[in-house]
Amino acid sequence: MSKKYFSGLNYTLGNEDSTLEVAICKIHKPRSVFSICGSGGRSFPLAENETELITLSDLSKEQLWLAELRLHTYKELDHDTFLKFWGYFPYPDDDNAGFRKKIFFSLHLRDEVRHYFNRVFIETNFSSVLYLGKWERTFQILSNINRIVLGSDYDRMLRFDNLPDQLAYYQSEFPLFKWKSVIFLLGNKSIFNALLYKGDFIKKNSPLSHFDYYFQAFNRLFRADLAKKSFFLHLCFYGKISSIEGVPIEATEEGFTRVNQSNCEVEYINQDFVTYLNSGKHKYDFLSLSDVPAYLKGDSERDYLQKIKPSLNFGALIVVRHYLRHAQADTSGFVDVSNEYKEIIELEKVQMYEISVYSFQS
Repeated sequence: MSKKYFSGLNYTLGNEDSTLEVAICKIHKPRSVFSICGSGGRSFPLAENETELITLSDLSKEQLWLAELRLHTYKELDHDTFLKFWGYFPYPDDDNAGFRKKIFFSLHLRDEVRHYFNRVFIETNFSSVLYLGKWERTFQILSNINRIVLGSDYDRMLRFDNLPDQLAYYQSEFPLFKWKSVIFLLGNKSIFNALLYKGDFIKKNSPLSHFDYYFQAFNRLFRADLAKKSFFLHLCFYGKISSIEGVPIEATEEGFTRVNQSNCEVEYINQDFVTYLNSGKHKYDFLSLSDVPAYLKGDSERDYLQKIKPSLNFGALIVVRHYLRHAQADTSGFVDVSNEYKEIIELEKVQMYEISVYSFQS
């Protein structure tokens, strides 16, 4: 398989747990939402009944097309058909080709979106695109290595039904030395550069070593909640989601219904978020910026919060994720309100990010 046509897709499932942002939106009920697009799954469930506009921004037109495809499946399918089309558990991602082909050609897509994904599906024999992104394929490789190192009982951590038993296992029986070997082998800049970032790996300013950063993140995941609930841990151990508990919020019945019943306008922007928000075209109440600010440099890194002010309503909330790096931004006019959401942040199901929530005040 040449991977010619889907090589522009960095994320097809996603690398963040948007349960956090959804919980905040449930509290504040924003009328206007701005979100980094990703696969679209992290963005669409943010819309509340009161939301009138959601804007998705991405530098990759393929990611925006994927979001369009995803939105049409939310709107035109029922939940079970949606799961089967995408290959979410309980449906396999590499089966149901005839069904997927029939559904795909029934969707009311724009011509360029249909043309692009027709080529993708032809290349993949109408297997699901759910795990085709560069990020997802990287974790399929890492899960295979994880399985080899940990041995036949490699996934025991994901087979507990109550947290006390999981903690007891983690504290007394978990193969900690082998697990540390996995993190030491895989959790480093060279590996991720080779497999995913192609030389553009983030410039770390966390005081922790790469090993300690990843080890502590997994330690939080293993202790805070049942491991089987984390779609990210499913990717780490299985390479795909293997139980109903691991399905991310955007594919749950609740998440599907949120999007299916939303009547808000959706806008797709193929532009960097700072330039777009600096234009002041719309005013937003809630912004989900992913970890994109951590990739900014120099003046762009320092000034991005100041430059997006033209598009912010007073009291707007901005969620920023920090992966190995905190953007050194000028926060004048913003108040860090992260502590107000501490419990929600601690239950986030990826834990590879430190998360900040800012409130715009002036």
